[in-house]
Amino acid sequence: MKYNWRMTRILLTNDDGIDSAGLAALRRALDGLGDVVTIAPARNHSAVARGITIDRSLHVERRPFAREGYEGFAVDGTPVDCVRIAVVEVVADAPDIVVAGVNLGGNMGADVTYSGTVGAALEGALRGLPGVAVSIDAREPGHLDEMTLVLATVLGEVIGRGLPEQTVLNINLPDVPAAQLQGVRVTDLGGASCSDRFFIDGRDGHDGEYHVVCERLDNVAWPHNDFAAVSQGFVSLTPLRPRYVDEAALDELSRWTFGRLGSASRSSGADR
Repeated sequence: MKYNWRMTRILLTNDDGIDSAGLAALRRALDGLGDVVTIAPARNHSAVARGITIDRSLHVERRPFAREGYEGFAVDGTPVDCVRIAVVEVVADAPDIVVAGVNLGGNMGADVTYSGTVGAALEGALRGLPGVAVSIDAREPGHLDEMTLVLATVLGEVIGRGLPEQTVLNINLPDVPAAQLQGVRVTDLGGASCSDRFFIDGRDGHDGEYHVVCERLDNVAWPHNDFAAVSQGFVSLTPLRPRYVDEAALDELSRWTFGRLGSASRSSGADR
């Protein structure tokens, strides 16, 4: 099933915070593609995945952002809090799509499970909205403005064609001059981005400060994954699904007997 696209109502958010240059770049890329409402965290909330705030109330403040004078709402919560607030409270008309980013730093491979950028897009998908997560593969990108023009073309295609229901499109941009861009590639997810090593600074057993050193793993040898595409100068597009259930394992587990407890039974799709 695909959505019926029209004059699109776009919810824009991120995880780097409302003052991020990446958010401003994405807002520029969305100009002319729909009616944009920006609701973003008041400060950086990277690597919070789909975390939400449950122990206090949330404060929402209308405020300008970016040098162009765009206006949005700053929320003292997580990216998913921003989506939830938008859907149930702030936005008069429900959005048609959630677009998150541009995250400063790639979100590829297993890192999508940590990402607040991807988490916001997944929240949209779980609420019946298509989601798009956008990242650029540099913490301090040198070509963000040039990639903004590229991104406007990619997002125009996405909005024009639509996405399958409950799909998140994870977009990763290379940080290269536009003239060196190789094109767009549809990719699989790579594996872990790095191997963690922990060092402890303490005197009594395990009591002390732990320091983590992330040693980058070589994922680019896999020809069809997101790491390889971006390293070669391609824009990487990876479709994700928020449903975690392993269908093959459902069938396998339903054949287990569990001793005297009897065999397992599989619930039908209507029961889930």
